[in-house]
Amino acid sequence: MPDKLLELKNDLVFQKVFGMPRNSDITAHFLSLILKRQIHNIDLDANKRMLSSRMDSKTGRLDIRAKFNNGEDCNIELQVIPYKYMPARMLEYWAGMYDNKINSGQGYDTLKPSISILIANYKLEELDNISKYHTIWNLREKDFPQNIISKNIELHVLEIPKIKDEEIVKDELSQWLKFIENPGNEEVEKFMSENKFLKQAKEELAYLSGDPDFQRLVESRAGMLKDIYYYKKQANEEGRAEGRAESRKQIAKKMKAKNMPIGEIIELTGLTEEEIKKL
Repeated sequence: MPDKLLELKNDLVFQKVFGMPRNSDITAHFLSLILKRQIHNIDLDANKRMLSSRMDSKTGRLDIRAKFNNGEDCNIELQVIPYKYMPARMLEYWAGMYDNKINSGQGYDTLKPSISILIANYKLEELDNISKYHTIWNLREKDFPQNIISKNIELHVLEIPKIKDEEIVKDELSQWLKFIENPGNEEVEKFMSENKFLKQAKEELAYLSGDPDFQRLVESRAGMLKDIYYYKKQANEEGRAEGRAESRKQIAKKMKAKNMPIGEIIELTGLTEEEIKKL
């Protein structure tokens, strides 16, 4: 095993460990813990195509897509840096998946559930008053919350910082999340010493950690994500105030020079696409 394992919190590493077809057993097990039901016929082929075309790109998003149980569709996102509009972003991802499920001539009875999962290494402001680390969201009636109008919409939010010590002792999902947070966590290793899926995940992580070419890609992406965080913080501190348009333009120039996605630049600076293209 290499002297140092790569960080699973790097989304490039996360997608390699959980998104590749050769690791479908790991992903099916992990999803079964999140969704609280058996997962079968899992298909991860889309990730193989996405990863090969985007591994070295300057994208701020690299998720895992999974299809399973004869039609259910799932998007899994690992987010380390706080994102202001995360609930809206999750809903947009869900809508994109669901919109592509029905073809002309098909009936609505053919629609299967679409699921959006966020694993956050931070606490979401919108969920500050909820202490549990795993929340599940559906469309429910206001006065009768036990009634779900459709099970086809399902959002899961997992906030790693909210995991309590006692949960790590008895809850396998919290153990997996702590493993993602720190693959060298000895406490998690103790509780999951006989878990064949964890062993398989660690073996895959060790293999990737010993690949120098993949290490360089991971380091490059980590640097890009740090840049995004830095410019986001700078934009919030300097560029949002009225009358500070010049500051926002300077920040946008720096982001553009690093080939950051134009959508990220728009969101972080408040400039329009036309203004950014003129810089």
